[in-house]
Amino acid sequence: AVVSTQSTGLMPGDDEKDIVRCEMIEQEAVDLRKAFEKLCFDEKFDENKQAYIDNMENKMGILDTCIGAGPFVLGEKLTYVDFMLFEYVSQIRKFAPESVEKSKNIVRLLQNIRELPQLQDFFNSEEFKTVPIHPFFAKFVD
Repeated sequence: AVVSTQSTGLMPGDDEKDIVRCEMIEQEAVDLRKAFEKLCFDEKFDENKQAYIDNMENKMGILDTCIGAGPFVLGEKLTYVDFMLFEYVSQIRKFAPESVEKSKNIVRLLQNIRELPQLQDFFNSEEFKTVPIHPFFAKFVD
């Protein structure tokens, strides 16, 4: 992944502060995704759903503050972390849209990615529209 992000220019650059910020947000995004995946495959999905949403809203609030007001995580610079957040949060948004909408900076970042001209063909493709989040045997597929 590092090689492909370096070749596409999606690395945060040489500024140590930017690198650390991206790595921190990346790990929070991974934690969000893993917790969501765990819930979706949990036999006690219905029992644990609200606890997940409460914890997710808390983590999203922290992420929202970290991201700030820029169009992307590092302001004007688009990085791989923006795409990770887009993928993971978009999946969670299908499950708990009202909860995600509370995080205005994250919602704006998702919209900014969605509006990138280079990605419009993909966003309009059947592949983008029809791929489920999880396999059929999960408690939440899509």
